[in-house]
Amino acid sequence: MTLDKLKGLEELNQLSFSEDEKSSVIKIFENMNENEKILGEYNTDNTDVMVHVMPMTNVLREDVRKQPFSRDDLLKGAPEHTEDSWQVPRLVK
Repeated sequence: MTLDKLKGLEELNQLSFSEDEKSSVIKIFENMNENEKILGEYNTDNTDVMVHVMPMTNVLREDVRKQPFSRDDLLKGAPEHTEDSWQVPRLVK
């Protein structure tokens, strides 16, 4: 990372760094580049590609329609009801 590249990133991302912040950001990018070089030295030919840290499986259940309560049981809990529906107070006149 150079100062010119950092200035371009500042303009592109509408940022404004002080001189101390600029030097800190440049050092951070230099450290990242060094770490990337170190990681690039490892032989990963026999390594499986990893997308997630933990193995991912489909944890969703099958979508099965079922009726756990009967209509009569549900109507028993209603303060007022008709033959097949709950009755609620009128809110708009």
